[in-house]
Amino acid sequence: MNKIIEISSLHYSINNKKILDDINISFGKGEFIGLIGPNGAGKTTLLKSINGINELDAGDIKIAGKDIRKMKDKELAKEVALMNQNTSISFAFPCGEIVMMGRYPYSRTFGGFTKEDSEIVNKYMNFTDTINFKDRLITQLSGGERQRVLFAKVLAQETDVILLDEPTASLDITHEEQIFKYSKELSDKGKTVIAAVHDLRIAIKYCSKLVLLDKGGIVKEGTAEEVITEENLKTAYGINSQVYFNTVSNSLDFFVR
Repeated sequence: MNKIIEISSLHYSINNKKILDDINISFGKGEFIGLIGPNGAGKTTLLKSINGINELDAGDIKIAGKDIRKMKDKELAKEVALMNQNTSISFAFPCGEIVMMGRYPYSRTFGGFTKEDSEIVNKYMNFTDTINFKDRLITQLSGGERQRVLFAKVLAQETDVILLDEPTASLDITHEEQIFKYSKELSDKGKTVIAAVHDLRIAIKYCSKLVLLDKGGIVKEGTAEEVITEENLKTAYGINSQVYFNTVSNSLDFFVR
């Protein structure tokens, strides 16, 4: 595996409460990783740690062999992009300008944005089916529409690593599937996508690798077959389940007893 992210002995706490506890894991190029686990398991915190937002208690995170603590903000922003779960936006900017914000790591001090930047914005607004919103104010859109515009903004950053925190929280079923199809397509092209996923069936369907978190630690990592077991679901979620192969969906599935 060609590693692009290496995390070793990672610890993070808030007010002496452990949020992440001794995380050791690596991710390769072209992987689509689903972070799964109950609320409070540490999924969002891990994403924000990879993006350099959290100040770690201990441990190391390397992106493409570089320690993120030694990277300048713009340097890190050219390597990794994060889409937050919260789509609440109070400022009334046109959607095209919102997506253009994804180009800030490449902006020049006095030159602003270039024609190439505009072409990249159009490319990803077309890719996410948001080009018709380009001149509309972000505050005029529904939560699901804003989610897709913010996804286009993350893609416009053109990083090798894309972090998604519950990317389909405000979307209907059609656009939920669409976002994951987009993400799968990006990983197939060599980008590393790491998503905190609430819906286990969506994670099973699209992700090439799952990481099950609970109480800030890794319960299990691997393929869906390795991670989604009755024992692991009991450990992390506290549920009694039956895991089986669903011949209708042609994939692993489960039901709660």
